[in-house]
Amino acid sequence: MWNKNSSRSACENYEAKLEDAVERATESGVGLSLSADLALHVSSCANCREALDSVALSTALLHWGLEPAEGPGPGFATRVLAAIRFEEDRRASQRLVFWLPLEHLAARMAMGAAVAVMALTIYVYAYVVPQSNQAAVATQAEAYELVPQPQMEPQPQSKDEVLTSILERNHAR
Repeated sequence: MWNKNSSRSACENYEAKLEDAVERATESGVGLSLSADLALHVSSCANCREALDSVALSTALLHWGLEPAEGPGPGFATRVLAAIRFEEDRRASQRLVFWLPLEHLAARMAMGAAVAVMALTIYVYAYVVPQSNQAAVATQAEAYELVPQPQMEPQPQSKDEVLTSILERNHAR
């Protein structure tokens, strides 16, 4: 706040008083009131007068910048909502212009792929699988014939035959 480069031996006595006066004026909101000896010194000292003027100017600028702004006024919400709706409609129309043809193309490609998969599935199950099944059945039958199978005894027809077969097995041991 004060010019440090100039010689101010007399100003050092008044520096604290000037700062207090400016602080009181800022806090109370009323104008700057100086005592008689302080007013006499400020009128005679160019450095103190310049410092006091710059402090007064900066204080006025700060108060001017801190004044509350005016309210938004009538119809503010309506204007803002109308602007939002307009912007949403504009973006939606731009989106349709770009994405709608791509959506149609993607749908057509998906349908084409589904038809191709169905056609390949029908071909595989109608022509390839029966031929491979016939070949597989033939090779299984040949393999079954090559493996020796144990001869199974016929199943007994009545309870008496069951008892007879059990007795025969026990006596054979």
